[in-house]
Amino acid sequence: MEDVVENIMTKKVVTCKSTHAISKVRSLMAEHRLSRVVVVHAKNKPLGIITQKDIVGFLLVDTSMRGIEEIKAEEVMSKKLVTVEPKATIPEAAKIMIKKKMSSLVVIDTNGKLKGIVTKADINAWYGYKGTTTYKVHNFMTKNPITVRPSQPIFLAVSLMSLHEISRVVVVDKENKPIGIVTLFDITMLSNLLKPAKILSEDKPLLIKGLLTLPKQVHLVTVGDLMTANPLSINEDADLQEAARLMAKHGISGLPVTDNTGKLVGIVTKSDIIKAVASSAKIGEGM
Repeated sequence: MEDVVENIMTKKVVTCKSTHAISKVRSLMAEHRLSRVVVVHAKNKPLGIITQKDIVGFLLVDTSMRGIEEIKAEEVMSKKLVTVEPKATIPEAAKIMIKKKMSSLVVIDTNGKLKGIVTKADINAWYGYKGTTTYKVHNFMTKNPITVRPSQPIFLAVSLMSLHEISRVVVVDKENKPIGIVTLFDITMLSNLLKPAKILSEDKPLLIKGLLTLPKQVHLVTVGDLMTANPLSINEDADLQEAARLMAKHGISGLPVTDNTGKLVGIVTKSDIIKAVASSAKIGEGM
């Protein structure tokens, strides 16, 4: 029974109301280091979910002059919740995530009330420390990942993440060696940047990575200004479980993958770990 959802899910779910502003949602994400918040109504029944990707995607297409404190959660949230029961197995949950293209599943009881949430991070940690099937990183990594240079505009990184529906881009030097990473979490924490018209109209200095930036210089913010430098990486021939353990230990969602010369050859993410878990389940079912 140890390989069931209720044993790895987060029971104390961070929630918000549909009427809350996304500035509050962003604050909750920052305070709890989360990438999603469940939207509930008074009876603790889930109405929807808001992810970092939802916030960034909404702000990219929203043409209003509203600030993030004026936009309600109900406008941004995804209403198509994918749920799972507490007694579902972990491989079953992994297969649902892949099929529905979800990074989390809301766990509900028979009355439809919120019991918890299980995420890719939960399954990643389980695989890293308790998984039994051994793969190499190169078996499941994504080859030819999207990259940017540190001197390119941060808006290019945002556009690439939106276009390719990814949560991170690797920053490389001229030798194609990883020197940084920019994630949706970084962008979400500075989501005011995605409303440049609002910034210019208010004409207030911005604080970016501890440095004050004038509104008229917002378009000059580069990838290098916002990236996390010297990211953890892993060799393509390392065990996949080692990658899962590194991500779980450091609370990150992806690792640049390098060859023996240190050059970037791929990226391995929690999504890849989920595929490995689902793959091992299929193998087990066929035996």
